[in-house]
Amino acid sequence: MSIALKERGRGHKAETRLRYSGQTKAMASAESNEHLVLRDFARFVEDSDLSIPRIAELLRVSDVILSMWIAGTAKPSTIKLSEIESLVVGPS
Repeated sequence: MSIALKERGRGHKAETRLRYSGQTKAMASAESNEHLVLRDFARFVEDSDLSIPRIAELLRVSDVILSMWIAGTAKPSTIKLSEIESLVVGPS
């Protein structure tokens, strides 16, 4: 194998590692944001005068699903996570 081919392969591997590293950081950031939103949501449910069935109704999910989100045994979709954030933070 020529030196040029070896160098080209190394460059590709380095580029792949950098791309993968960036994706990993983005995924970690998204997971961190999801964790924060769900933590704030659990606090919101605890402190709210609304019942779990009423909050579930507002989010258009069952109270079982809502309880699973709070317990961390299920994760909401990206859309539902956005709706949760809007409920907790309020309209922007």
